[in-house]
Amino acid sequence: MSDDLLVSNLFSVKDKVALITGGGTGIGKMIAKAFVKNGAIVYIASRNKTAASRDKTSIDDEMGPGKCFSIEANLDSKDACEKLVTDFKNLGNDKLDILVNNSGTWHNSGLTDIPEDAFLPLLEKASKKLVDPSRVIITGSILGIGEGQTKALQALGLCALAYRINVNVLAPGYVPVADRMAEVDDLSVSEIPQGELDMAGAALYLASRAGSWISGIELVVDGGTLLQFKLTDVEKVQLPNIN
Repeated sequence: MSDDLLVSNLFSVKDKVALITGGGTGIGKMIAKAFVKNGAIVYIASRNKTAASRDKTSIDDEMGPGKCFSIEANLDSKDACEKLVTDFKNLGNDKLDILVNNSGTWHNSGLTDIPEDAFLPLLEKASKKLVDPSRVIITGSILGIGEGQTKALQALGLCALAYRINVNVLAPGYVPVADRMAEVDDLSVSEIPQGELDMAGAALYLASRAGSWISGIELVVDGGTLLQFKLTDVEKVQLPNIN
């Protein structure tokens, strides 16, 4: 029992099957690399087949011992989402432990409104153990934190609990994106008081045994940006340089 408290067990995603939409760049790639590095079997879905194959190869070469695979998918419609599920199944998968919704567009119905041949049965099948349910991790933003969004997340999380699926949101601050990397990096240095942003640790927490009792929350991962925004000019203090 005491071995369960070891970091290697508590935060393990070894042999878990994960699908990450938009997994080739930005936050999606950060999460994909972290999962593969820790032994997960990761599928990254990308609109560009060539780019997806390239990203898959680079993640595989850099990381391990897990494996990375790519699937071409343009998730701009309900039919496209259903096709992704079919393609995922055709690769020999009959269950899904972790779904990371990181694309800019996604099927916007409630969890139980997704057609029965979509992700819900795959997630439910992987969720046999109450102590380690399946996970849905949605990439949001600190700009999207509000009463309405929180209530919607809680409703979705409550619905998912019936299927032993945890649903949570990662709310990042400034994150480098492929086509504006240098610009955002410069902005990050000046605007994030806690230093470099890293989504990998937060995603591992939500996806592993350590986060099995966490559902229906927005986890802010912004290096302190939101905290700084909440301070008035009078309250703001000179933060020490930690670089």
